[in-house]
Amino acid sequence: MSVSTEGANVPAGPVAPEPVPLAMLLGRQPPGAVFALGWTMAELFDPRRRVSVGVRQPPFDPDTQLPLVADLEADPKLVFLAAQLTELLQWFPGLAAPLALVTAQTDKKRAAVAAENLATATAAEQADDVAAMQAATAAVAEAPFSETDLLAAVAGLNQAILDEFADDPERLAAYQLGLSLSDLVWVPRAEGSGLEAPAGKPSALFGLFSRAHLSTVQTLLSGAGQQLPGGAATIVSRSLDNWADWIDVNTARIAAAGADAWSADAGTVLQALRVQGWIWRSVLTADPGVTVQPSMSAWVQAASSLVRAARMMTVTILRRFWPIVLIALVVLGGLLALIIANLSGVSQVWASLVTVGAILGTGGYGLSNGVSSSFQGVGYDVWTAAKTDASAWAVTWLPAMSATAAQRAELDRRGVAAPQLRKHLDLG
Repeated sequence: MSVSTEGANVPAGPVAPEPVPLAMLLGRQPPGAVFALGWTMAELFDPRRRVSVGVRQPPFDPDTQLPLVADLEADPKLVFLAAQLTELLQWFPGLAAPLALVTAQTDKKRAAVAAENLATATAAEQADDVAAMQAATAAVAEAPFSETDLLAAVAGLNQAILDEFADDPERLAAYQLGLSLSDLVWVPRAEGSGLEAPAGKPSALFGLFSRAHLSTVQTLLSGAGQQLPGGAATIVSRSLDNWADWIDVNTARIAAAGADAWSADAGTVLQALRVQGWIWRSVLTADPGVTVQPSMSAWVQAASSLVRAARMMTVTILRRFWPIVLIALVVLGGLLALIIANLSGVSQVWASLVTVGAILGTGGYGLSNGVSSSFQGVGYDVWTAAKTDASAWAVTWLPAMSATAAQRAELDRRGVAAPQLRKHLDLG
C-alpha cells in the first residue's frame, strides 16, 4: 500500500549555508592578515625562500626530531605555504578563481610528496601490497607539477590581489608591506646556497637600507593603518632605523675593502637579518609568541637615548643662542661688581646680594612656570617616545659581533645599543 506524502513535512536534503556578507566577513579579519598574505606570496614566488636553513644551531636531526616550519624541505614547505595562502584568502572570496590556479599546482606537489612518503614507508616496512604506492605514482605521472605554471599562477594571483585592493588604501599598503619587508630581509643568494656563502652583492643590502628605500617601507607601515596591530607599525619603523644605523656604521665589516663583495663577517649579518625578519613579521601579525613589552635592558637603552637627546638639545641651544646667554652673564656680573664697589659694610653688601638673588629667583620662578605650562603636553609625548623606543629595542635583533672602541662610540652617538654578547656562545 502506498502512502501519500503530499502536504507532509518531509525533511529536505542538506541545505547549503547562506554566504556570509562580505562586510561581515571582512569585519572578522584579524589585524596583520593582509600583511601576512603579502609575505606568503613573496615566499611562494621565490623558490629560494622555500629552501630550509641548511645549517642552524642547534642542528636539526630528521631522524629524531619533527621539523619546524623553517626545517621543512622545499616541497613540504610549498605545500605548507599553499595551505597558509588558502587560510589567508578566506576573507576575500572574490579571489577564489586566481587562487584555484595556484592550488591546482600545489595540489599536484602535495600528491607527489604523499606518493614519495608512501614509497618510503613501503620500502621501510617491506610491505607486500604496493598497489597503493603504484596508484599514487601513476596519478602523479599523469599530471606532473610544473614550477613554471606555479609561478605564472602566483603572478596572476598577485595582480588579482592588487586589483582587489585598489580601492582600499590600507589593505593595499599592508599587502605591499608584506612583499617589501620579505624582500628586505632576503638578500639574493645563489640557488641552494646557505647563509655561509651569500652570492648577492653588499651594494644590494646597502640599497635596501638606504634612506630612499626605507622611506618607502615606512610609508607603507604608516599607510597600513588598522590592518596592523595597534602600535606595531611605529615599533617596527623604529627597529628598522636601528638596523639602518648599525649597517651604516659597520659597512666596512660587511663588504670587502675596495670591492662589492662580502667580507668574512657577512654570514653573521645576513643570518641575524633573517631572524630579525621573522621577529618583525611576528610583531606585525600580533603573534603571541613575540612580546613587545620592553625588558629592563630595553628601558635602559631608551633612557640613554633620552639623556643623549637632552644633551644634544642643550648643546644646540647654547651654540645658537650663545650671544644672549653671554650678554645676560655679563650684565649680571657687572651688576654684582657695581654693588660690591659702591656699598660699604659687609651687611649692606650681603643685603644687596640677597635682594638681587630674590629678584632673579622670582623672575626665574615665573619663567620656569611659563616653561612648565608650555611643556606639559610635551612631557606626555616624550614618555610615549621613550616607551616606543624601549619597545623597538625589545624586538631588535642585531648581529652578535664584537665592536671596536671607535665603532661603539659611533653607535652610542647614534643611539644604537650594541647587542649583549655571550663570549663563549655567540662568538664561538
